[in-house]
Amino acid sequence: MKMKNTKFLNLILPFISLSLIYATMLIGVYISSLNRGLACPDWPLCPNGFAFPPEKFFYEHFHRLVAIVAAIFTGISFIFIRKSFWKLNKLVVIIITSLIIVQIIMGIFVVSSKLNPISCNPSLNSSNDIFAYFCSTQGIIYRN
Repeated sequence: MKMKNTKFLNLILPFISLSLIYATMLIGVYISSLNRGLACPDWPLCPNGFAFPPEKFFYEHFHRLVAIVAAIFTGISFIFIRKSFWKLNKLVVIIITSLIIVQIIMGIFVVSSKLNPISCNPSLNSSNDIFAYFCSTQGIIYRN
């Protein structure tokens, strides 16, 4: 891949990932405010799988699909960050990738515990951590 394309991907992919992570957080808060956090009792998808969901499952289904797309884009972004010339990139990639894995596991516990606050609060905290680490990583990379 040419250097110009790599620079473009290093600029655009992280912003798409940040937008998707933030959208996932906002959709989750919106679902909580509607008291529809357990509209889909199954994990990882609602009973209808990848098909268009009925209205009863729409918000939770959409939240989970945005989270999956965000995880994919974030992983792709980290591949490009890891190949950049930033010195601490491997450590940061390991930390944020670990947090994403922890966030996915916590999502399973949140759904299986029927929104128990003991499992919801760490899940919300780790999503904020992922967003903050990703923002700071991008700030450091773009300064260099």
